[in-house]
Amino acid sequence: MNHSLVCVDVYTISAGDTLYSIAEKYDLPVALLMKVNCITNPYNLQIGARLCIPGDPSQLPKPPAEEEPSRPQQTVHMVEAGDTLYLIAKKHGVKLDDIMGANPAIDPYNLMIGTELVIPL
Repeated sequence: MNHSLVCVDVYTISAGDTLYSIAEKYDLPVALLMKVNCITNPYNLQIGARLCIPGDPSQLPKPPAEEEPSRPQQTVHMVEAGDTLYLIAKKHGVKLDDIMGANPAIDPYNLMIGTELVIPL
């Protein structure tokens, strides 16, 4: 999967939600929701937690021509063998500090293959 995914929506988990019901609502595979949101146990959803709803950049709403976008968009990069934060920053044309700021939980010296990094654009 090398095409870029972005968060086209953010869903806040409520009482009674299941990963399956959320995936069904957005017509997405449960496995993709789990992967993008780093969920290891689909039966342990936390009420109030926010999920990134992945999609293609073309699915993002287009801002009206007269308005500026309210905030910068972001994309997701999956860490592959050989990746370093420096190479990822260079590949996406962003500053290393911006990637680290958008991913405070990562250890920059021990990137795990398969980790999803938020790349601010």
